[in-house]
Amino acid sequence: MKNTDIYFMADGTPKSAAFDDYYFSNGLGVEESNYVFISPNKLVDRFRNLPELGHFTIAETGFGTGLNFLLAWQCFLEHAPKTARLSFISCEKYPLSRSDLQLAHQKGPHNESLSKLLQEQYPPLVKGFHLLEFDRVNLTLILDDASSAYQQVSATVDAWFLDGFTPSKNPDMWQPELFKQMSRLSQSDTTVSTFTSARVVRDALQGAGFSISKQPGFGLKREMVKGLFIGVCGPNPITGWPSSELPSPKPNQLKRIAIIGAGIAGATTAFELNKRGYQVTVFEQADHLASGGSGNEQGAVYAKLSASANHNTQFYIQALVTAQKSLARLPKSVPHQSCGLVQLVHDKRELKRLNDIADSDYIPDELAKVKNSRELSLLLGTDLDNPGLWFPEGGWVSPKDWVKYLLTEIPCKLNQRIVSIKQTSTGWTLFNANDEQFEFDQVVLCSAYNTINFTQTEHLPLNAIAGQVTQIAATPTSQALKAVICTDRYVMPTFDNRLTIGSTFRLKSTETQTFESENDDNIEGLRLRVPSLLTGQPKVLRARAGVRCTTPDYLPLVGAMSPAAQLADQFTLPLQRNRAHKERPAAHIKGLWVNVGHGSKGLCSSHLSAKLLAAMINGEPFPVSQTIADHLNPNRFVVRNAMRAKRKKAL
Repeated sequence: MKNTDIYFMADGTPKSAAFDDYYFSNGLGVEESNYVFISPNKLVDRFRNLPELGHFTIAETGFGTGLNFLLAWQCFLEHAPKTARLSFISCEKYPLSRSDLQLAHQKGPHNESLSKLLQEQYPPLVKGFHLLEFDRVNLTLILDDASSAYQQVSATVDAWFLDGFTPSKNPDMWQPELFKQMSRLSQSDTTVSTFTSARVVRDALQGAGFSISKQPGFGLKREMVKGLFIGVCGPNPITGWPSSELPSPKPNQLKRIAIIGAGIAGATTAFELNKRGYQVTVFEQADHLASGGSGNEQGAVYAKLSASANHNTQFYIQALVTAQKSLARLPKSVPHQSCGLVQLVHDKRELKRLNDIADSDYIPDELAKVKNSRELSLLLGTDLDNPGLWFPEGGWVSPKDWVKYLLTEIPCKLNQRIVSIKQTSTGWTLFNANDEQFEFDQVVLCSAYNTINFTQTEHLPLNAIAGQVTQIAATPTSQALKAVICTDRYVMPTFDNRLTIGSTFRLKSTETQTFESENDDNIEGLRLRVPSLLTGQPKVLRARAGVRCTTPDYLPLVGAMSPAAQLADQFTLPLQRNRAHKERPAAHIKGLWVNVGHGSKGLCSSHLSAKLLAAMINGEPFPVSQTIADHLNPNRFVVRNAMRAKRKKAL
């Protein structure tokens, strides 16, 4: 991705150097946007008529300076019910830089208070989906070509803003594929408006199922177009590999939801559902929150990235940006620091990865930048011998306190080990170890490795990896550390006169006993990787062991569950015969969801995963691409096993 070239006319109107076209009419941006987009889509009346807890989705082509979004946001705040939510989806192939966006907002007629909020969350220059959250208003900004972007969108759109530069100067945007996706994402009362009345646009809209009409254009423009979707509406095409075998989660807005597990995954999920009006109750088998892998006093908010845009890196970049924003907004009552973080090279393999990142332009400097040992030593306040990848917005948090903060207003039932769940005609029944029963409409399993203890999810390929963290007494030397250091281990800046180091790995172990030998292992690991932090023989103050829950492909499981045997029966033979695309969409178990398998990156991945799951349940646009949602789908391993069965049979 590259930022666009922009310059400003004498009256402050921004103009694109690449397209030789204005972002909006000279000095009349607000008036033009209201005339072309807000009014024809009848947003004032439609916002006023939203029900309590209602939801509205606007999709746009050409984000530009964000003027249309800012005006729609302001209109929503002024007219919609206080419990309603707005999703705004926009795409931009040639985004402004943050500095140019700020300058455009200063020179132009943008709402100052809302503009500043947008500027603060403006994403790094990474191709793909970016979720920006403003209380009840979400902006999904996709840095990509409009036609490509909307192929990856999962949403039901209520109003379309067809913006962007004129078709004669920007023909690449106004392609048949864009209008095909508009048809796919629209419903019977979806509206559209656009500043242009070009024949190619009118014909394409009619072909996509819109009834259109012309009206006088704004200013010097002779005509514009508005329309209403009257095409035949059907279910969205199911994507997956190779065709329709992955179930498309159907929204289920029944309000009483049980969440099993009070770690960071359960807490973030409960938080997201609670703010959407769901009646959430969290069940935890221990006598306190964050008793498992989320119970440490310090944890790093980071992700391991690569130089290529593979699915893991795409997900973890977006998850990291989301988590860093959440970290920066935490109150002082939750111990944390956005102090920066370095992934320090510790072997030849990591050095190659670092060099690949340095040679690539995929990861922008504002997100992470390669630094040599001297630069890192100055940033971290301690001598380092190796280079690394510096994350300026990275940091640490107390996971257990973050969990408590997220669950402040949510009922939690402790000492409740749920041993089984049963689907009923009205919802779900939960049974605890004392055979007591609890009735709910839906269930979300956030129970890490224990998720395999339930009949409906016993087939999930979850792995347990235990590990031990060691805390040693701080010294003047260790107190100089200013930021988090991650290698195959990690060390945090001192907190409460303690230096936290970790963590060991016990593969296929659920043992939470602590061992003196593992304290020694952590200390020697730190001495080997960052010897400048240790002087003499450190004093061990305490140790804690927890269990990570991982998956074979190192991506979490997020979404609706399918009956595993039924899914395999339905698709194994069609896959063998290359006819899966002719199968009916795969079924899923109504009201059963999972959010597990975050491994050691839960502080990074849980937040975006919870937002995705809440969007699925509430029928909101997905905050990630459909491809990423497919790669997080909890049923993906059943499908992969069927594909392996195909290859075996072909031999």
